[in-house]
Amino acid sequence: MKLAVQCDFDGTITEEDVSFLILDTFVGNIWREMLTEYLEGRIPVGAFNKKVFAMVKADKKTQLDVIFNSDRVKIRPGLKELIEYCAQQDYRFIIVSNGLTFYIDALLESQGLKNVEVFAATNDFRPEGMIARYIGPDGREMDAGFKESYTKLLIKDGYEVAYVGNGVSDIYPSRLSVKVFATGDLLRKCEEEKLAYTPFVDLHDVVRGLESIKKS
Repeated sequence: MKLAVQCDFDGTITEEDVSFLILDTFVGNIWREMLTEYLEGRIPVGAFNKKVFAMVKADKKTQLDVIFNSDRVKIRPGLKELIEYCAQQDYRFIIVSNGLTFYIDALLESQGLKNVEVFAATNDFRPEGMIARYIGPDGREMDAGFKESYTKLLIKDGYEVAYVGNGVSDIYPSRLSVKVFATGDLLRKCEEEKLAYTPFVDLHDVVRGLESIKKS
């Protein structure tokens, strides 16, 4: 089986959303009013992130210092094992996230993980505010449909997709996947839509679930 494991980052690989820590630290509560707009479907994720991260004036080093010194940032157990398992089975492991590339790369590196495929918002640090952009598989900027655009590309390239996620936006690529591993809001969305899923607490659960696909 030609399988790709597409994995979200914030709240999936990490236990909490790292971007929320950045916004709480450098923007304050105002960003959460805009979050409600996004969660209610009134603005797409790209527009939401552009707006809120434009309020972050801190440079890259300052933001990373906050991330690496916060007890809110924890990697979910089993990440290395999941990536190693995918490599052993010749499964393609790919992170597609609505988060920001700079901290995803830094956190992966802190775990000794290099050469992981990551697609997330590009980051331009400016004194007047940060610029976050989502670039789709065709090289164009997009405001909505980022995660599922990569799922569709994987399927077009002949992969079946096993999806791992936790958030509201993860339901869209989940609908296209042959296997879904869910926690948090994604679990609830799958139940609402009667979409089959396997719950997970840590990423060891995902490895066990992939083993069951292999055996079936």
